[in-house]
Amino acid sequence: MSDEIIFQKKNGLGLITLNRPKALNALSYPMILSMHKALKDWEKDPEVLAVLVRGEGEKAFCAGGDIRGIYESITSGSDEHTRFFQDEYILNEYIYNYQKPYIALMNGYVMGGGMGISQGASFRVLTERSKISMPEVAIGFFPDVGGSHFLSKCPGSLGDYLALTGVTLNGEDALYANLGDWILASDQINAFLEQLEGLSASAPVADQVRKVLLGLGARNTPINPPLEERRQLIDAIFSLSSVTDVISGLDRVAVDGPAWVGETALLMKQRSPIAMVGAHETIRRGKHLTISECFAMELALGARWIEVGDFVEGIRALIIDKDNSPKWAYTLPELTEQKIRSLFPSLSKI
Repeated sequence: MSDEIIFQKKNGLGLITLNRPKALNALSYPMILSMHKALKDWEKDPEVLAVLVRGEGEKAFCAGGDIRGIYESITSGSDEHTRFFQDEYILNEYIYNYQKPYIALMNGYVMGGGMGISQGASFRVLTERSKISMPEVAIGFFPDVGGSHFLSKCPGSLGDYLALTGVTLNGEDALYANLGDWILASDQINAFLEQLEGLSASAPVADQVRKVLLGLGARNTPINPPLEERRQLIDAIFSLSSVTDVISGLDRVAVDGPAWVGETALLMKQRSPIAMVGAHETIRRGKHLTISECFAMELALGARWIEVGDFVEGIRALIIDKDNSPKWAYTLPELTEQKIRSLFPSLSKI
């Protein structure tokens, strides 16, 4: 385990390093368990004033859960994937309620499970290298790890847009979409880590972290985020009541609208229909649920999803065989409200 994830105490800073750079620091099941244990230990440790989690290397903070491992568990008849999701969500929810400043250094790729261990942070620190996404619909799944909570808190309909397309945001756009709190130049990362080792127990620690960020030129407001130019159309189209309506709306605007609209429509037509419907429904419900209720909904939905959803086929086509030709189980017209209720009875109870 010491190879995959490294824990250090450095002058008041608890430092967690995800150490699988060749796998873009994807989370394995043992990493999730050991990270949760370390956080619990450090929460009670007076020598630890703040915690920072980072990814080894410059490419990625964390590209998500170990999808290949989950696929092997499902197809072999093991139950490790069930325990993986359950314990991952427990860790994710725990981070939201952590009693000490928890800093996620979101440099490079931050996808799926990487969002799960960063969105509950008290300091979500982006850089100009950040590449933020919830790409689950591309592999036939729905945005989980608390996505029904944090995507539903994005301004306007940006959360629906991100969930239904799986598109990647840069640092400025992620700040604009409320998926980060600060943007720090990547060449200041080492200075940031060094200065966090100078925290004092004699003053509020969060205020000290804020002062360090400001002193290094970090910003909490975006500069010219590209997403802002698209916002009006995104809000108008992605607020529509169904996935079918959203795609139809994109097709109408694409006739004489900007190029990205047609590209988005084409992208959505390639995604798993049931995954998009699931994403749309969970984001809609998440607006009215607590964090705990969001995780409970995602856990119940995920367990059923593996039986009737497109997850296994999506992983096969994009990760295992890499033929990029998934055979999705349903078309959008087949996914009536009644059909969704019969496939996922837990949704009708929420």
